Amino acid sequence: MADHFSLIGFKAASAEDLSALVSSLLEQGGDKEPCPVGYYHRLRLPVGPELWVHMQKSAENDPDPYIAVGITPFFEGEGRTPIRVRALRQRPDDNLFEGAFYVELGPTIALIDVVDFARFAGKRVPFMAIAQVVAFPHELAVYESEAAFDATQADKAVKFTPRSFLASGLFTGGGDSELVFLDPEAEDFRAPARAFLTGEVQKAELRQNPVTGQEFTWAVIGTAGGTFDLVADAAMLRQPLEPGMIVEGEFWLCGRLIEIFGAA
Repeated sequence: MADHFSLIGFKAASAEDLSALVSSLLEQGGDKEPCPVGYYHRLRLPVGPELWVHMQKSAENDPDPYIAVGITPFFEGEGRTPIRVRALRQRPDDNLFEGAFYVELGPTIALIDVVDFARFAGKRVPFMAIAQVVAFPHELAVYESEAAFDATQADKAVKFTPRSFLASGLFTGGGDSELVFLDPEAEDFRAPARAFLTGEVQKAELRQNPVTGQEFTWAVIGTAGGTFDLVADAAMLRQPLEPGMIVEGEFWLCGRLIEIFGAA
């Protein structure tokens, strides 16, 4: 499984190397997105990759007013998906800048990590919005066409269509054990923002991260949950993605709200 940073061309040999790279980028500028606990330092590259650095307010006597406490990779793409946000949740291991939205999208539900979660602290739910959702693959299979994908489903007990979506992070167990739903509205919330999905490639491009020189693939895919952006490095792809191909895999979902319509 590739790390999420490498999927947008920020592959580093170690956490220390990544930290040094981010520090150098912070010195070059970026956008400050304020939130109640500090601000997000948004580093944007012209070809889409983004790094959102969590800058938390320091103690009163600290010589540095803000300290970096985390970082989230993201990608500014073209996918747009209408959602209905049902709950805003944080896990015990999330820092003050991290969290997820439990949403309805299309005919199904999903859990989506939100890159600027702290900006919505205290917002009343439910509400409607348009989101940009990025799918970071943990595993990825690619089929030349819908017919090629359908052929692989013939002998399977559970068959999927070329546009399927299952919020796999909201379920645990399976196999010989009972499948348990991890309710995002329950008090003890720990579910990851993962989904198993299949989707049709609508657009795809090979891009190069101008900071590192590393190449990665960006695509727009249509799935049952909506239209998402997908990013992948060369290690995950045996051939270039092209429109009409079908992708299948499990993904980490991270999103950002583009427009909010109000209560729903």
